[in-house]
Amino acid sequence: MEARSRSLNLFLLSCVFLFVCTEVLLSPFYPQFFKKVYGITDPDLTGFYIMTCRLVVVVFTPIWGLIANKRQNSSTLLIIGQWGTGLSCFLMAISQTFEMFVVASVLLLIFKSSYFLLYTILMQENQKTTTGAAASYHAVLQGAIVSATLLSGWVIQMENPLLVFWLIGIMECLLGLFSYFMLKKAGHNVDDPLQENGQRSSKSVLPQLFIFGMVVLTLHLAINMVRPFFTTYTEQMYHTGTMMSSILYLLPSLMAIVSVPLIRKYSERLGWNGYIAATVMIITGLFFQGVETGIAELIVFRCMFGIGAAWCLAKLDVFIFKWSQNTHGDYSKISAIQNVGLLLAPVAASSIVNVRSLSDIFFYASLFVVLHLIVFLWGTFTRERSRGKLHIHKEEKHALYK
Repeated sequence: MEARSRSLNLFLLSCVFLFVCTEVLLSPFYPQFFKKVYGITDPDLTGFYIMTCRLVVVVFTPIWGLIANKRQNSSTLLIIGQWGTGLSCFLMAISQTFEMFVVASVLLLIFKSSYFLLYTILMQENQKTTTGAAASYHAVLQGAIVSATLLSGWVIQMENPLLVFWLIGIMECLLGLFSYFMLKKAGHNVDDPLQENGQRSSKSVLPQLFIFGMVVLTLHLAINMVRPFFTTYTEQMYHTGTMMSSILYLLPSLMAIVSVPLIRKYSERLGWNGYIAATVMIITGLFFQGVETGIAELIVFRCMFGIGAAWCLAKLDVFIFKWSQNTHGDYSKISAIQNVGLLLAPVAASSIVNVRSLSDIFFYASLFVVLHLIVFLWGTFTRERSRGKLHIHKEEKHALYK
């Protein structure tokens, strides 16, 4: 049983790796890709494409969550999403025009929006070790980002970069086939156990979901604000070359991978105190990245930022699975909010650069993390207070029968 569980975990994490790696594979080079394949040089069209992709994910992720909640058959939905993704990749590979490529991309992301089910299945499989599962997930996610960043340079140099979508499509279809046997064997076509045991009404969950959504939005907005202009910032402030800027850019992702044993060992022991300390690390790391020091100090602050972000992201996922009444539905909404953060982050960063300066991005990002911590502490306080009132109410009710 334990060996089968490990095999399933490894398979699910492999699916996550492929999902993230293929999703961000071309993102560093979209302008170059569209110029090479379709002869498009207008940056507004690239912005339109990225904005369209984000909006599709924001809209369709909750729809998949609603379907998963009603059908109670998450593995079947995931397999449909994987096969749909694979077939959409084939359409992208044969797209002769930019318009056809956009349509195929939208179709791809409609199916790919179902991939959050990978995470909910992973967490359900590891209900006794949710923190470790969440840490492993985020480590794989960051590892996929690093791998995709390294591979993207090779893909854009291909004579016909569209050929890579044939390979991705075949891999997605194969994973869909393997998912059928792996998940069927593991017995995941069952009702959500967290939902079966949930006793809370939807009215009591909605305010918590709103607060949690604000917590998630502010954190993802802060983390992703510093990415679009980071290499430009280091080249201007520290006169770094392309290679050094890339290494500095990837440092937080590498720290997320390295810090997995640390999160597994100390996250549960430290609890809220550990989370608060991690947010302080993010705030400190972000703020001082915007202060011109030296390369050594910048590396230290990038590492602080990376470790703190990895800790907070892992714990946030654990929190939602602890209080959620409807795992698939709630996490799909949170996933959509994450994508709203990804959508707003470059817009906010561009506005700051236009009005202020490159270094001010780090200052405003640190302020968003301060807001994140305030909302988190307020939400935690109100939740614990409501629990206390509920406990007192139950004691008074029982006393009536004594």
